[in-house]
Amino acid sequence: MGTVLKMYFYLLLIVFICDGFNVHGPPGPLIVQLGDSVMLPCFVETPLPLEDLEVEWKRIDSETLVHLWQDGESRPESQNQHYQERAHFFTEEIAHGNFSLLLTDVTSKDAGVYKCAVYTKLDSGETLIKIKEIERLIVSGAHIIPAYAGEDITLNCSVDSHITPEKIEEVSWKKTDEDILVLLYQEGEILTDSTGERYVDRVEFFSAEERNKGNFSLRLKNVRTEDKGLYMCLVVSGALSANTTVEIQQLGLSFLHIAILILCILGVVIGSLILGSLSYTSYKKEEDSSRRALAIQCAHVLCPNITMSIVFILWGFTDGYFTEAATCSALNFARILFLLWIALDLKTFPDFPKRLITNLAILLQYTVITVAAYSSIFVDIYYRFSTEVKVALIIVLLLLLIPLLGLIAVVCCKRTTEIDTFRIYMITELSDILRISFFTLGLQRSVIGALFPLFIVVLFYFHAFFTFLRDLFLILLLLLLEFGRASGSIYIHYNLDIDVKERDALVCGTVFLQVLSLVTLFTRLKDSKATQRGHLVVFMFGTVGVVFVNAVVLSVELILTARNGERTVDLRLILLPTESVFAACYLALLISTFCKFTSCSSDEHELENLASVLQPSGS
Repeated sequence: MGTVLKMYFYLLLIVFICDGFNVHGPPGPLIVQLGDSVMLPCFVETPLPLEDLEVEWKRIDSETLVHLWQDGESRPESQNQHYQERAHFFTEEIAHGNFSLLLTDVTSKDAGVYKCAVYTKLDSGETLIKIKEIERLIVSGAHIIPAYAGEDITLNCSVDSHITPEKIEEVSWKKTDEDILVLLYQEGEILTDSTGERYVDRVEFFSAEERNKGNFSLRLKNVRTEDKGLYMCLVVSGALSANTTVEIQQLGLSFLHIAILILCILGVVIGSLILGSLSYTSYKKEEDSSRRALAIQCAHVLCPNITMSIVFILWGFTDGYFTEAATCSALNFARILFLLWIALDLKTFPDFPKRLITNLAILLQYTVITVAAYSSIFVDIYYRFSTEVKVALIIVLLLLLIPLLGLIAVVCCKRTTEIDTFRIYMITELSDILRISFFTLGLQRSVIGALFPLFIVVLFYFHAFFTFLRDLFLILLLLLLEFGRASGSIYIHYNLDIDVKERDALVCGTVFLQVLSLVTLFTRLKDSKATQRGHLVVFMFGTVGVVFVNAVVLSVELILTARNGERTVDLRLILLPTESVFAACYLALLISTFCKFTSCSSDEHELENLASVLQPSGS
C-alpha cells in the first residue's frame, strides 16, 4: 500500500513540474517606428530544461517562419528570407525562460500577428504578439534644381500623407552649406521672424490647404547667385524626424546681370577710353579752352562715373548687397566733383559752378562716403540700443550734415563768397571726431572711446598754439598729428564688435577719408602751372584707371559668383583702396608743389600767403 502511494505522489510531482508552464507575451499590441528595432516579448515564469526544447516564431497570417530554436541552438538557415539577419534570439536568456525575439530594421511589411510557440517533450504553450502599426515619416523632394538669377523657383518637400498636420511639430528649411535658417514652421505657425536676413520677403510656404496635404515645399523668389547651394527640409513629428535635401545649381546670369556687364563695358569703352582720348587731344591743342573742349571734359567725367554709379545700384538691387553697393555707388558719384575740381579746364567754368565745385568737392565726397559706408552700423546701433542712444544717433547725424548744408547754403546764397580751405579741413576733423567717438562708445563702450575725442581736442589746441610756425615746420607738425589720429582711428575700428568683413571695409573707408582730410591742407596750390602735367596724369588716372578697376572688379565678381554660387571678395576691399591710391596721388602732387614753392621762393610775402592755407581765418 505504501509503495502505491509513493508512486502516485511521484506522478503528481512530474505533472506539476512539466505541465504547469504558461507562455507570456506583451500586454497589448506593439507600435513600432519605421526603420527602428523592436523586441517581441515571449517568456515563461519557470525555466524549462533545454533538452528537447523547441521555440518557434511564425507569422499567423502567412505561416511564415520567422525564427527557430531547436536542439539547443538557433537555426537561422530555416528562416524566411525576409527575416534573415533581422530576427535574433537572446541566446543567453533561453536557459532562463526568455524566448523573446529582436526584430531589426522594421519595414511596413512587418506589421501583423506573430506567434511564439514553445514545445517540450511533455507539453507546449504559445502566445500571440501583434505589431499594430508601423509609424513612418517619409519626406521626399527633388534633389537638384537648375535655376537662373532673377527667377522664382520651388524647392520641393512632401511629407507622407498618413501623417496628419496636427502630428507635425516642426518643419525647417536651412541652407546647410552656410548654416542659414531660411524658413520655419512650428506648432501650426510660420515663424518669419527667424528667417535669415538674406531671405527676408523672398521665401514662403504654400497655402494652408497644401500644408494639410503634407506639401511643405518652399517658394524662393528672385533667385540670386548667392542662393546657389544645398538646402535641407527637416520634418519633426514626435520622436520621428526625417529630411530631404535640394540643391540649387547651374545658376546663370540673369537679364539684369547681362545688362550690368554691358553697361560696364560701355562705361569703360565709351565713357573712359573714347571720351578720354578726345579730352586728351583737346588738351594737346594749345590747351583749348573752347566750349567744345569744356563739353568733352565734362562728358569725360560725367559719363563713366554716372554709368558705374547706376551699375552698382542695379547690382545691389539684384543681389541684395545694399551696404556694399551703396558704398561703391557713392564712390563713383562723389568722384565727379573731385575730378572736375582737378580738371585742367576748371578755369573755363562759369564763376558760380566753379566756386561750387571748388568749395564743396572734398566736403561732399567726405560726407557721401561717410554716410554710405557707415549706414549699416548706424542702423545696427539704432535698433540695438535704448531710446536715449537713438536720440544721440540722430543728433550725431545732424552734426555731421549741418556743416555741409551750411556751406552749400553759403555758396548758393552768396555766390561771391570764398570759403576758407582751413575751415573745410576743420569740418572734416570735427566729423571724424564725432564718427569715431560715437561708434566707439556705441559698439565697444571702452575707455578708449572716451579718451580718443579728448585726445583730438588736444590736437586742435596744438594747431592753434603752433600758428606762429610757418611753412614746412607747421606742415610737418600737422602731418605728424594726422598720422597719430589715423593710427588711433584704425586701431579703434579693428576693435569694434562687428563682423570681420564689415570691419575691414570700414578700415579701408577711414583710410580714404583720412587722405581726403589731408588734401584740404594743400588745396590752394592745385592750379599752379608748374604742376599742369602732373594734374593731367592724375586726372586721367581718375577718369580712366579707377573707372576701369571698378568695371573689371564688378564684372569678374558677377561671372565668378554665377559660376561658383558664392561671393569671392567684398568689393569695398578693392575699390576703397583704389580710391585711396587715386586721392593719395593727388595729395602727393599737392605736397610736391608746396615743397617746390617753399624751397624756391625768396619772397617773404609769398611765403606768408602759402602758410595762410594752414591757419584759420582771423588767426
